[in-house]
Parts: sequence; structure tokens; C-alpha cells
Amino acid sequence: MSKKISGRVRGISYLLMLVYFASYIMRINFAVMIVKVCSEMQMQKSALAIILTGLTVAYGIGQVLSGIVGDKIKPRTMIIGGLALASVCNIAMFFAHSVILMTVIWTVNGVAHSMLWPPIVRLLSSTLDDECYSYAIVRVSWGSSIATILLYSVCPMLLRVMSWRDIILICAAIGILILFLWVIFSKKLFIHESSIGGAEGNTPDNVNSTLPIPKYVFIPMILIMLGIILQGMLRDGVTNWIPSLLSESFGIAEEDAIFASVIPAIFSMVSFYVFNLLHRKVFRNEVFCSAVIFGGSLAFAIAMYAVNMMLSSAVLSVLIVAMIIACVHGINLMLISVVPKRFAKSGKVATFSGLFNACTYIGAAVATPVFARIAEVSGWGMTILSWAIIALLGLAVCLGAVPLWKRFRREYSDN
Repeated sequence: MSKKISGRVRGISYLLMLVYFASYIMRINFAVMIVKVCSEMQMQKSALAIILTGLTVAYGIGQVLSGIVGDKIKPRTMIIGGLALASVCNIAMFFAHSVILMTVIWTVNGVAHSMLWPPIVRLLSSTLDDECYSYAIVRVSWGSSIATILLYSVCPMLLRVMSWRDIILICAAIGILILFLWVIFSKKLFIHESSIGGAEGNTPDNVNSTLPIPKYVFIPMILIMLGIILQGMLRDGVTNWIPSLLSESFGIAEEDAIFASVIPAIFSMVSFYVFNLLHRKVFRNEVFCSAVIFGGSLAFAIAMYAVNMMLSSAVLSVLIVAMIIACVHGINLMLISVVPKRFAKSGKVATFSGLFNACTYIGAAVATPVFARIAEVSGWGMTILSWAIIALLGLAVCLGAVPLWKRFRREYSDN
């Protein structure tokens, strides 16, 4: 029987959800509107993809550095710095008009957002036991889905009456508001040194190193990192170009194509709960659970290819893409949110969280321009086929990591 979740755990969960919401609002806003930006600036997708690539590369590298730093300084302070810098970058984007300047600003924005996820995971893992952590990480992940739903649903309407630059300025204002909320409420929620929910030993600002990591775990770690790179290619690579796919394949207006992308975001929000339940009740090994979900992604990608070649249905295409993205978010939950917690005994949760999350954006940095180029040269059919190949590779590497990961769980994290 599940334990009752305390008010403080709920408060921590939803405050950090707001932080993650702010991160997505100020990080994916440009990508959401890129089809409109291409039209207004009269540029090809591949020409503007460098702006998104700058952010993803900086975010990925920054994740590694922020993870290391995040195990040494107060995570509350790190989150304040990240939100503040991201807000400044969004304001600066309003005034930028050259691709070079926009790329520089958005690259710095990537650095700012890299300062948020490692301290979030550290705070949760050091203050919550497993059941409370599971509850909290799903709520925190909802922040990304809510932000995505909001942007994809509201931006098309706003783009009819204002420019994409004005919308980015509004996102900055939201970020500043949540920054103030974090400063006000986080000190109260994280002031107690005793664990919240039953976790032993560590406080949010002082995680103690206890046990060295066994060497054999580095083999499954490498395979897991490859799996994360592949899911990053699918997650951001597919999501960023959905509006373009709908606009170019079915002649849907740019604003309507952006709005249709809200459907995958809704599916993704539901998927966090569903796949978390699947992990806790059925596939308790998160790496094997990821392999199963990669298999689902493969099946849906093949179905999408068939629909694109034979039926040419916009509605069916959106629904299948929604299932692919939902599966990829489930993989993300397993490999980015659950796996780092298994290293709690090493006192390096933020380090591993940053390292693993960086792999997502290595994949995203590769996929965003590559998918754009494949679509321009070979069409969307070949692009969709590449999604199936990536899912198949993800399935293979996760299955390869399972045996040693089971041993690691048994001998180290669960012992």
C-alpha cells in the first residue's frame, strides 16, 4: 500500500515543477516558433538550425560542468543563477536580428538552462526516499509537458497578433516571476536538515560521499549514455520539426501546424505517469524498461512510415508522432531521472545527472540539423525511416546494458 505523501513533499514537487516549467518556457520557445521565424526571415530550416544547435551543444556541455559543480555548491543558489541568466538571454533575443548574434545569445541561454537539472535531481535525491522521489520526479517532469502544451497552443494565436520576438519577451517575464517564487519559497521548504520522506543521511546542501563506484558499472554506463543520445535524437529531433512536417506534407498553415503539435505534448504528459507506473509495477529494472519503450518507438515509427507512404493522413500522422514522442519521454524518465539516483551512495548524483542529461543534447544537437537536411534533400519519408533506425539502435544498446546493470543494482544501489 502506498504511503501518504506529505504536504512538504508536495510543495517541493510543485515548486521544482515550476522551475522546470520556466526552463522549458525559456528554452524551447524559439524552436516552437521556428517555422514562423523561417518564414519571416526568409531562410531555410538548415540555416536557422545553427541557433538551436548552439543552444543544445552549450546545454549538453554545460550539463557536465554543472553536474560537477552542483555536487559542491548549494543547489538553491545554482537554480537562482540559472533562472536569472536564462531570463536575461530571452530579453536579449528580443533585440537580436542577425543569425550570428542570435546564435551567441541562444548558446549562452543553453549554458543558463544547464544549471537547473542537476541541482533539481540532487535536491530530490537527497531529501526524498524512493517512493516520494518517484512521486516528485513525475510532477517535476510535468513541468516540461505543461510548458510545451502552453507554447504550442498559445503561440499560434499570439503569432496572429504579435511577432515571435514579443512572445519570447513574455517568456522572459514568466521566468522572472518564477525566479522570485523560487527565492521566496525554496528556503522554507529546504531549510530542514533532516530528510523529508525518509531518505537517510543527506541534506540538500551537503551530500556525503560514502561508497566508491564498482568499475564494472562503466560498461553499462557507456551503453546507457548511447541510449540517451539516441533518445535525444528522437525527442528533440522529432519535436522540433513537427510543424514543418505538417506544413510541408499536408499544406497546413504554419500557425495551425504549430498548434497541432500540442497533441504530442499532451500525450507526453500522460506518458510520465504511465511509464513511471510501468516501471514500478512491471519492469522494475529501468534500463530494461527503456528497452521495452524503445521497442514501442520502433513500432510506431514503422507505422508512421507506412502512413506517410500510403495514406497521407494528417490526423493519423499527428497521433502516431504523438505516440513516438510519448515513448521517448518515457525513456527520458527512466534514463535521465531514475538512473542517476542509483548513484546516491557515491555522493555524485548531480554529476551523473548532468553527465547523462548532456547525452540527450548531444543527440539533439546532431538530430536537429541532420533531420532538417534529410527532409530537404530526400523528403519526410526518409526522415521518418531514420527515426525507426534510431529506435532500433536504442533498443539494442539498452538490452546490452541490462545484465551488468542488474548486478549493479543488486550489489551497490539496492544493497
